[in-house]
Amino acid sequence: MAVLSEQDDALRNDAFLSLFPRGECHGTFGELMQGVLPDNRHFLVTLPVNLKSVVEFEITGADRVAVDVGFKTKACRAVQDYLRLHGLPPGGMLHFKSMFAVGKGLASSSADMVAAIRAAAYAYGRTPAPETIESILRAIEPTDGVMYDGVVSFYHREVKLDERLGKTPALVIVSADRGGECDTIEFNRKKRDPSAEVRDEYRGMLMRMKAAVRAQDLRELGEIATRSCQLSQAFNPHPHIDVLRKLRAETDALGLVATHSGTCVGLLYDATAPETATAAAYAQARLQVRRIESIQYTTV
Repeated sequence: MAVLSEQDDALRNDAFLSLFPRGECHGTFGELMQGVLPDNRHFLVTLPVNLKSVVEFEITGADRVAVDVGFKTKACRAVQDYLRLHGLPPGGMLHFKSMFAVGKGLASSSADMVAAIRAAAYAYGRTPAPETIESILRAIEPTDGVMYDGVVSFYHREVKLDERLGKTPALVIVSADRGGECDTIEFNRKKRDPSAEVRDEYRGMLMRMKAAVRAQDLRELGEIATRSCQLSQAFNPHPHIDVLRKLRAETDALGLVATHSGTCVGLLYDATAPETATAAAYAQARLQVRRIESIQYTTV
C-alpha cells in the first residue's frame, strides 16, 4: 500500500518549478516515549516519519519577513530571529509548499519553523547547525527535536538536546485519530506531577529506550513505547485505546505509540517483516469500519 504517496509525488513535481531556496523538515508521529524525570525535566524521544514541511524563502527589500499562509506567524518570527542573529537583511517572503495537520501531535509547528530557517539560511549560502536552530526556537515555544536527524532524546520544554540515539528504526505506524485538535502550547503549560515511583519508572524506561534504538531492538522498543502510551492515558486519554490494544494482539504488532500531546495513537510494525503489509492493512481496515480516521506512516 502506498503511504502518503500523493504528497511525495507533488513535492517531486514541484521541485522542478522551484524559484527560491527551499528548506525541509520531517514531522514525527508523536514520540516513542515522553515523560518526566526525577529531576523534573520533561523529555521525549522522537519518531521521525514521512511527513514534510517544505518552505521556500524569497529575499525581498522589505523590513520584515512575511508569509503566504497567514497563520504561520511563528515561522516568520523564527526566520526574523535567524536573520537578526547573523546580521542579514531583515526582509523576505516565506512560501509554504507543503505542510501537514496541526494539533495532532505530529510536530507541525516545529517542522514549519525548522524548514523556514533552513530555507532562509540557504538563500544566503549558509547551512544552519541544529544547535543554532534549537537556540532560536527556545525563545518561541516548547519544541520537538526535529532539527536533528534520526532519533534523539530531547528536553522539549527546555528545547535542548539530551542525546542523539542514531538511525530511525524501520517502522510502519497505523494511526487512530480521535479527531479535533490539541493545543500543544496549552498542554505544555499544564503542570504534570507524576509520583516519585512513576518518575523513576520513566528514568528506567528512557535508559532502556536508548539501548533499544541503538541496538535496533524493535520488540523492546515496542514494549517501552506501549508502556509510555499507557501512562499517557492519565493526562491525555484516547477513546479508542482498547480497540488498539485488541488489534495489537490480533495482528502481532510490536506495540502502541502515542502522540502524547496530540490526538492520535498508533500501532507499530516492523517495516522489514514480510507480513507487515497485510497486518497493517487489516488493522487500518478494522479501524475504518469503526469510522475511526486512520493513516499509515513510515519512519524516515
